[in-house]
Amino acid sequence: MHCLLRLNSNTFLTLSLFLSFFATSTLLGFAEKKRKSESITLSGSTEVERLNECAEKIARTFRSRQHAFGVLIQTASGKILYELNSNRLFKPASNLKLITSAVAIEKLKPDFRYRTEFYIDGDITPDGVLHGNLIVSGSPDPILSGFFDQRINDIVHSWIDTLHARGISAILGDLILDNSYYFGNHVALAEQDSYKPLEFLTVASFRNADEKQLSKAKVRRYRTIKLKNGKTKKVAYRYRRRARLRKVTVEPNAYMMEVLMTELQKRHMIVHDEVKKIAYSLTLDRTKWKHLYTHFSPPLEELLKIINKHSDNFYADQLLRTLGGEFRGEGSIEKGIDVVREFLIYNVYARPDEFQLVDGSGLSHDNLVTPELLVRVMHYMRSRSEHFQAYYESLSIPTVDGTLGGRIRHELATNIRAKTGSISGVISLSGYLTSRSGQQIYFSIIGNNAGKRRAKAIEDKICKYLLEI
Repeated sequence: MHCLLRLNSNTFLTLSLFLSFFATSTLLGFAEKKRKSESITLSGSTEVERLNECAEKIARTFRSRQHAFGVLIQTASGKILYELNSNRLFKPASNLKLITSAVAIEKLKPDFRYRTEFYIDGDITPDGVLHGNLIVSGSPDPILSGFFDQRINDIVHSWIDTLHARGISAILGDLILDNSYYFGNHVALAEQDSYKPLEFLTVASFRNADEKQLSKAKVRRYRTIKLKNGKTKKVAYRYRRRARLRKVTVEPNAYMMEVLMTELQKRHMIVHDEVKKIAYSLTLDRTKWKHLYTHFSPPLEELLKIINKHSDNFYADQLLRTLGGEFRGEGSIEKGIDVVREFLIYNVYARPDEFQLVDGSGLSHDNLVTPELLVRVMHYMRSRSEHFQAYYESLSIPTVDGTLGGRIRHELATNIRAKTGSISGVISLSGYLTSRSGQQIYFSIIGNNAGKRRAKAIEDKICKYLLEI
């Protein structure tokens, strides 16, 4: 009997603990469910009431996180709906592309196309032999100088078809890359034949990479992994299975020329196996060059969609170099920043202490901007730019495309055009929004050291509130 009573007592204790755990879990579950299902609708009967209610809900959202966020939400008429640290400098991550692309489309225009020129410095005989060199004058065209981009293969094939059409079936001279665009006309060298390699740190995708490309990009350790769909993918050593991006050092246009050289060899059009390089325009004697062909890139308004919808860092930094090349005579990051700085100060009326720029992509943690400046740039583009529509259409649409394709699920989600941003410790979202009542709104939300998952949830919730105005 004693043993039975002890067993019953143990059973009772176990049952009590189980019921207590179940009750606690259920209550926590209900609380979590209630939190997640919190209504994002606004109850105000007038637009003014909904604006005030929305501002109150946003303020409650940031009540315990004020130190980590910079926010400015403003109507098209200039009314500030909500503001938090809006004049403080924050790391913007890829929200910086809003500035880079705005300056580019204003200065270069939407129909701007990169030009890659082909020259020869010899004669073509009737039987199709070029007695001389084939020279490719490189440009910052990101499609050509980008890395791990399969598009270059099709482009190179079209180039060789064009060479045939121009009467060239064999080349007895060298294949030469002229990369002087990046250096301009302001460099004097002691040795006229010197060539300074171009090496840019950028972020590249391994999706289309092969071993040769990885080696050229100075990624010395990599491995092949098998995906769930049965396909394989090259990734950097110790990189996570889902990782697709990695910083690499790339020489612009170099891989493009290697692809061209390889294809020329396959077609038995050239005997040499090395690309010669020249880099400074002061060292070049172009008087004997004969223009053969010009390759044009897609228009800038199409390239901006890659930069803003898909947040391509390499494209953005190449665009900054293009601004330097076109308006300062040197295709460098530093000269490009000069162009952007001038635009911000003289067109947007920014103060020098409102920004600090070191690249065009936002990859660097040394970039700093205020949320207020980002909103002012977006306002400038809508109110004063002739090219606003191209700029607007380059931004990601929630639930539809780009980096917002899986976010802000709401029946009015497509009323938003915005740019995301994310680097270590930084989450940002800035853009345009049209509310249910037709109110046009600008917003910039930047979190530094705020927690990535939580910050994204906050951004999405705020956008849903704003849509309901």
